[in-house]
Amino acid sequence: WIRQPLDTWVLHRMEEADFTPEPEADRRTLLRRASLDLTGLPPTPEAMATFLADTDEGAYERAVDRLLESPHFGERWAQPWLDLARYADTKGYEKDGTRTVWPYRDWVIDALNDNMPFDQFTIEQIAGDLLPNPTIEQLVAASYSRLNQISREGGIQNKEYVKKYQSERVRTTATAWLGSTMACAECHDHKFDPFTTEDFYSMAAFFADILEMGAYTGDGSYQEDPEPYLTDKQVHEGWFGPELTVPNYLFQENPEAIKKQILENEKTLAKGSHEAEAEFSVWLENQRALAAKQMPEYVLFDYTEENINTTKTESLDVSSYPWDLADTAAIQFEARVTGGGGRGSLGLEVTYEAEGENFKRAYYFGDNYEGELTNKTDAPWRIQVSPKLYKGVWHPVVLNMDTLSLPRDAKLVSLLPLKGINGGFRNFRIRTLRNGSQEGELNQDLTPILAKAITGSASRSDLGKLKREYFINHAKTFFRERQPIKDLQKEIYGNRYTPLTISATPREVRVLPRGNWMDESGEIRLPATPGFLPGAVSSSEGKRLNRLDLAYWIVDRDNPLTARTFANRLWGQFFGVPLSNAPEDLGLQGEYPPYPELLDWLAAEFMESGWYIKQLVRKIVTSRTYRQTSQVSNELYEKDPYNRLLARQSPRRLPAEFIRDNALEISGLLNPKMGGTAIRPYQPAGFYRNLNFPRREYAPDMDDNQYRRGVYMHWQRTFLHPMLTAFDASGRDECVVKRELSNTPLQALNLLNDPTMVEAARGLAEILIEVPDDDQRIELAYVRALARNPTAAETRTLKAFLDRERQRFRENE
Repeated sequence: WIRQPLDTWVLHRMEEADFTPEPEADRRTLLRRASLDLTGLPPTPEAMATFLADTDEGAYERAVDRLLESPHFGERWAQPWLDLARYADTKGYEKDGTRTVWPYRDWVIDALNDNMPFDQFTIEQIAGDLLPNPTIEQLVAASYSRLNQISREGGIQNKEYVKKYQSERVRTTATAWLGSTMACAECHDHKFDPFTTEDFYSMAAFFADILEMGAYTGDGSYQEDPEPYLTDKQVHEGWFGPELTVPNYLFQENPEAIKKQILENEKTLAKGSHEAEAEFSVWLENQRALAAKQMPEYVLFDYTEENINTTKTESLDVSSYPWDLADTAAIQFEARVTGGGGRGSLGLEVTYEAEGENFKRAYYFGDNYEGELTNKTDAPWRIQVSPKLYKGVWHPVVLNMDTLSLPRDAKLVSLLPLKGINGGFRNFRIRTLRNGSQEGELNQDLTPILAKAITGSASRSDLGKLKREYFINHAKTFFRERQPIKDLQKEIYGNRYTPLTISATPREVRVLPRGNWMDESGEIRLPATPGFLPGAVSSSEGKRLNRLDLAYWIVDRDNPLTARTFANRLWGQFFGVPLSNAPEDLGLQGEYPPYPELLDWLAAEFMESGWYIKQLVRKIVTSRTYRQTSQVSNELYEKDPYNRLLARQSPRRLPAEFIRDNALEISGLLNPKMGGTAIRPYQPAGFYRNLNFPRREYAPDMDDNQYRRGVYMHWQRTFLHPMLTAFDASGRDECVVKRELSNTPLQALNLLNDPTMVEAARGLAEILIEVPDDDQRIELAYVRALARNPTAAETRTLKAFLDRERQRFRENE
């Protein structure tokens, strides 16, 4: 009966209890079980046919090896680790804004597919940034420490939240790697295990070097400034190398370089040119300039005041004026600085009512700021930039009307604060600029400015005029030419920032009496491992321990916890219940395993194999214990209802993500594309209605990204996708060791009504309709869905059901 050494302990314990093991499952069941466990997907009909045709000894082992080499292995096994690492696509807390951390998720998938040793897997996550000359992949792995929730709430105490973040890292690391409840020692010594409060804060001191804030600022859309980050371009080039040759200027947010490129393409270069300020080039010979005399300017508003105090943050209400947009190229606001100038903010605020109408583009000429804009009917639209403001110079903010869509009754109602300079503003002007120019005509009024630019004597105001006239005339070409580039960038790189773990001067860490962050009477703690365990050794003689030392200590062979913790959780993935059914707590309050020697053997074998996960997985899934049938006699069930003695296999429900994956695979809709930004499947309209600060709208993907695997789904912590919630997925606010299992009517309703499931049903129907008769259709449906043929009774039942539904359809025509 014994196929693997682990079977020895199982059989011995069963014999002691006078149990008899169940026979091996049939071959179809074996392959389907292994395929679901190793890849999260059912076997294809082709894979099943290949396996059934292989009747030689070792056919099952060869099938297992094929599954272990599948790229779907990493997608399946990333799920439990992402639960542990509290991976999510949002920041959590009340604002729960989006963050770009998908490179970490992809790193986990790749590491599992590459069979990265678990000790290396651990070291790179805890301290990848501290390795000598870390690679991009190692920096991405180290963003594990940045996956905790972060707050942008106004009024929170920075110091308090820094303490929260460091405590969360201790909890997560202790739970994920050590299987311990060290969190219980944050306020007092552990009541059951030998962890002291000093141990807790000594562990926290390992993470005190991480550069971070307590209260973050910004709108939460991309960068958590001022924190460190990697651009997606760096991530992509670090993983895939420089073979993707795209000019560097395509990655600049500032469009000046792109505009210059268009200019070079549209003009015939002169014999000589002069590079003026702000990288704006002009030429004297054969140029095509804008005929400004054919573009009259209509002043809507003109305000003069000797000294308007703009050092405060108030808005200045200037006008409520209807716009006639016929033939309008742009709306321009200008302000002139009095006083000394300096860095400051110019802004424009517009309110209008129009359903389905959006601003698309705006351009600020002073520092060449350009952005894509979207407005909602219940909030004003704003553009605010922070240029260098010069005394006596007109500073314009221009809305490019070529790509705007506004109703005729849109109104300009106010200006945003003009702040942060020495002095004030005078002479506000708001005007429309009409584009009636003809290319190829040189406006005589511009000739002196062009000449000044060549000689280097042009003022910033002069150059601003040239840039404004050029942009208004060529904006349509500029945006049309750049859009394919932006689409390609979005496809390749997605959003812009990946948070980094950066080591800085460590903060002081004190024991907090009763966990009170305001009480600084506790003693200062330096990094140290729990006192009752073998101690960590510093990698730098004479220096304090750091995260790299912690990582090496965690995977040291003398550490009795790490390998046992991992082996125990791994076992539970294949049998429904870990050997110790408290995988988050291997301490005194946990469950003593029925097979303690087996757990020790698995842990030792894991380390002896070089910490290779796939080798340990293979030993388990090729064992006789795993290959038993899940069918059970009444007598055995009464004796061991929870199958703790492993005299049979346990039927298990798939995790939420893989229920969806199976529906898509069976229906032929599954998109196998791996990696990249999160996907957004259908979800109920208005589900984000109460997600505020800022308010958000959910737009599902409308291409085949809709049908990618669940591991890539957008993970919104506070408003997790309803399908994931219904099937017990966690929002990952904290480290999750084991998902709870529920059985509710909501799950059935979800499978009946979720548009993804409806489309999957239609997809399967389209496959079946190609088969000529009902018997073959039923057989094909069973093969695709259950990897077996239907019984005669099942065929009769389904044919009768089909006849009834056809009759009901005819009656309702």
